Amino acid sequence: MIWLAAAYILPAFAIAVQSMQTNQQLAQTSVVLGCFYLFGLWAIAQGMAQRSGGSAYPKIALLISLVALVGLYYFSQVVDDLHVRMLILNIAMALLVLLGAAAVYRGQKSADLFERILRGSYLCFVAYSLIRPLVIAIAIEQGPSVELTQSPMWLLMLAANLLLSLWFIGVLLVVTFREVLLTLKKERDLDSLTYLLNRRAFFEQAPVRIQRSRNGLWALLICDVDHFKQINDTLGHAAGDEVLRSVAKVLLRNTRHTDLVVRLGGEEFVVLLNCDSLQCACVAAERMREQFAEVRLAMGQKLTASFGVVVIESAQQLQSAINQADALLYLAKKTGRNKVVSAPVADEPAGQLVSA
Repeated sequence: MIWLAAAYILPAFAIAVQSMQTNQQLAQTSVVLGCFYLFGLWAIAQGMAQRSGGSAYPKIALLISLVALVGLYYFSQVVDDLHVRMLILNIAMALLVLLGAAAVYRGQKSADLFERILRGSYLCFVAYSLIRPLVIAIAIEQGPSVELTQSPMWLLMLAANLLLSLWFIGVLLVVTFREVLLTLKKERDLDSLTYLLNRRAFFEQAPVRIQRSRNGLWALLICDVDHFKQINDTLGHAAGDEVLRSVAKVLLRNTRHTDLVVRLGGEEFVVLLNCDSLQCACVAAERMREQFAEVRLAMGQKLTASFGVVVIESAQQLQSAINQADALLYLAKKTGRNKVVSAPVADEPAGQLVSA
């Protein structure tokens, strides 16, 4: 945003000063105001390139700018030629804007409509910058008797620049506003330690996810780290935090983008798993449990966890399924920990236990 702000402020200042000058005054200030134009146009390229994960080649930009400034100096202080100065400046600005186009074009394509409009608007601005030197070469009147800032072509180009700038900044403000809202929502919905969904986000998203799904059943897995208080007491809270992050990584590694992985609170996690059967969910939980054992704590201790697993057929069953899975988790804890306990469903064995 700093680069894009500079892209508006610097050229706007140069245009405002030039609009009040005669041709003779334009020659006297051409190098100084040229710096404002050149840096401003490169700033917009750099800002857009950074949004796309790239760069607008600052070393190449510096070289283009130096060559342009030398040309501006020569054709203002040695040979006064306004038409050539305009061509030099506009060709240099077009090249500077073009430096960001490669990063924008190669950048990750977004599905967001406004982001696509922003990228497209920038590429249109690049095209306009490339066309403008041709218009200057053909249409701008030459001769010392013609005051540039009073010519119809100057006013027409100012109007075109204004319309493009207003359109571009309007799209940019919309995109920025949406990004701020999405960032705030992300901070609200994510657990700050594990970056999993938090309780609030789970109860917002889970019913919607279940209702919209057309692929198989849903299973609810509640996972609780065994002896977590002991880990905190003996190894410290920093080690406890690292354990929670390790648990989050294992759960994410064994789920898909259609599933939900949540830190419900403390050392308790929930996975809303899209699956074909209770047996499938139990196999997934068992795989997670086995991978927890691969995590080594200090003093060579193994990380273990217990699971309660139930099947959900509708969003209305969510709260009751959580209560049932929590009771199964308590049963797993009571009968030795480090195991998966599932609820019986129709056509499947009752009281299924998948133990360590």
